[in-house]
Amino acid sequence: MDRSRVFVVVRRFMEGRVPGYFEVVDMHCRKMFGRGCIDLFIEEPEKLREVLMNKYSNDVHPVYFAMKYLFLRPILLELNKLDVEEELATLFLQNPQKFRERLRQILNI
Repeated sequence: MDRSRVFVVVRRFMEGRVPGYFEVVDMHCRKMFGRGCIDLFIEEPEKLREVLMNKYSNDVHPVYFAMKYLFLRPILLELNKLDVEEELATLFLQNPQKFRERLRQILNI
């Protein structure tokens, strides 16, 4: 799945569940790092994690929820790979470098 497809799938999924959330997170990403949230998600997940931790006052629970149910779920549903959702959400919090490697492997990019 290429980057533009990831963008469309994630944005559409978020808009259907939490209207405005994608735009807010994307704005924070651009403000803090000059890049959109999908670019950070794929290439620099440690920076997206920093954005989300900042947004949620360093509370890991909403960050985990957002990653698992708003970022990963739509992608993994489309790829029929929900079995790795928990692994990826945990890696995002605990080891963003491994998360990036594993995500890129799953996305085949």
